[in-house]
Amino acid sequence: MPKFILAWLLGLGANAVALLICDIIFPGFNISYPMGFIWAVVIFALLSLLFTWISLKFLLRHAGSLIALSGLLATFLALLTTSIVTQGLSIDGISTWLLSTLLIWVISMFIWVIPGPWRTFRKQDPASR
Repeated sequence: MPKFILAWLLGLGANAVALLICDIIFPGFNISYPMGFIWAVVIFALLSLLFTWISLKFLLRHAGSLIALSGLLATFLALLTTSIVTQGLSIDGISTWLLSTLLIWVISMFIWVIPGPWRTFRKQDPASR
């Protein structure tokens, strides 16, 4: 299996877990189960991938110092678009928007710290150089 597909599937799982956690923790974050959840996860994962790529390309070209925020921006845009496009996800309140965006972003960043075969680079042992 190609690494980018494995990485996307891992991201899909992380997004599913993050959306579930947000639904449990935040009262203004509502997911309709089961089909609304499935559609919300798939659409959110696809939009997150698209918006991450777009925001990364834009920030690399125009504001290189803000690269670290590209994931946060992509997460917010993916949540906003998913809540507009699907009926499976609704978010009420500014604090819920901000906290859920931050939580989903942190969970998705945590996934990339975990070592595994989806990584495109590996740390080399200093002795092997």
